[in-house]
Amino acid sequence: MFYRKMVKSFFLNFEKMDYILNYFLFKKFGEKYLLTNDSGSWIFLDDSEFTQLRSGTIDQSSSLFSDLEKYGFILLNRNFNSVKNLYLNKFQSLFNPTSLHIIVPTLRCNFKCVYCHSSVRRVDDSSDFDMNDEVYKSTVDFIFQSPSKTLTIEFQGGDSMLNKKLFKNIVLYSEAKNREIKKEIRFCLVTNLTLLDRDIVEFIDEHKISINSSLDGFKELHDNNRCFDGHFNGLNMLNNVKYDSTYDSVLATSEILKKEYGLTANYLMVTTRKSLSKPREIIDEYLRMGQNSIQLKYINKLGFAEKTWGEIGYTIDEFLEFWKKSVDYIIELNKSGIYFEERYIKLVLFKILSGRDPGFLDFRSPCGIVFGQLAYNYNGDIYSCDEGRAFEEFKLGNVKTHTYNDIVTSEKAINLSNSSILDNYACSACVYKPYCGTCPVINYAEDGNIIPKLSKNSKCKFFKYVFDYVFDKLLNDTEISNIFMNWMRQR
Repeated sequence: MFYRKMVKSFFLNFEKMDYILNYFLFKKFGEKYLLTNDSGSWIFLDDSEFTQLRSGTIDQSSSLFSDLEKYGFILLNRNFNSVKNLYLNKFQSLFNPTSLHIIVPTLRCNFKCVYCHSSVRRVDDSSDFDMNDEVYKSTVDFIFQSPSKTLTIEFQGGDSMLNKKLFKNIVLYSEAKNREIKKEIRFCLVTNLTLLDRDIVEFIDEHKISINSSLDGFKELHDNNRCFDGHFNGLNMLNNVKYDSTYDSVLATSEILKKEYGLTANYLMVTTRKSLSKPREIIDEYLRMGQNSIQLKYINKLGFAEKTWGEIGYTIDEFLEFWKKSVDYIIELNKSGIYFEERYIKLVLFKILSGRDPGFLDFRSPCGIVFGQLAYNYNGDIYSCDEGRAFEEFKLGNVKTHTYNDIVTSEKAINLSNSSILDNYACSACVYKPYCGTCPVINYAEDGNIIPKLSKNSKCKFFKYVFDYVFDKLLNDTEISNIFMNWMRQR
């Protein structure tokens, strides 16, 4: 759509003028103006330059004209192909079929986290909440119907390690199927790290399965947020030790994985009210665990979090204060020679500096719902995404009764995707529209509607704040800009 809009404006009355202006958005930054366009290009102009641009009085031999032409703010015959490529580069994800597939082998879990969005069941609940052989095979068969050349199969839960046999079977069945179809396939296990045993770790290592887990910070904070289910005995199967503390069990597993197998888990934290006063302590814990980055994640009001919001929740303004203090400390660390990243900043940097989408599915327009990812519950029900499992409104069908084409061409799937496109009045006036994204599931959780109420939408406020921070540093702080460039050189 954006490409068509650009082409239409390009040829409109073109023969009557030397050049025309492409559509752009702008915002005042101190004495400068930030300009962006739909291809994701951006530039800072001073008052005089901005006036020349809007009045059409730019000297065509000037460096200003050259820069505006290069980044597609000015359109001529000679830069048409380069500007077209900027658009195609930015929107290439629209041409990719669903590549991320999230399988839930069981809803059972040995944790009861205060913010869990997955409606988990007790560790000793009936196996009715476990995926059976018929469903897992139908699920894998469904996944391989996606025409994507690359597939990532991610195991969520519950915790898949309460159904280790099924976890193995899914991996082995997928690999066997792929020997015929020959796609590029990756596996990712999301686990709380307390249920691994030697046999499964060796299997994970052999099949090159990445491990993701949660670490909310230091022991007191982590244990407050993430506690054992009362029906679990706390036995860690890697070292055969019983723990009352989930933090102690996670730490023990992490050390064994690293020392004995050379494996490292990637951690994600969730910010709760008790986190707000401890930004330095949380980051120091990540450093102590050998991590070089953190994603300072705002809590989603889903599942258990909705019920416990009075205890764990906070306002978006409180979170922004926490985020800013955390980032200030991260910058301090980098200035002292300690490499450490904040992932949201790096995502923004990737978007604005590379001109490409980094593959963060709930931070683009349209978002990755359905066409970037699908989630498969233990009973074969298909959901638009992992978070969508919290609401029946996001259920699209079942692997036993629907094909991939049935799902992605359904009116419901298309409507869900359309709801995440930022062509609305508020977004269309925002300078950050070319880089931003919205999540229909979070919108539904906050407002009861998949269309966001942007005047009070927490995600909108957060990302505006992050964009403001990044562009301000790029414009006004050379030292921090150099730190950001160093982050971009790391992969």
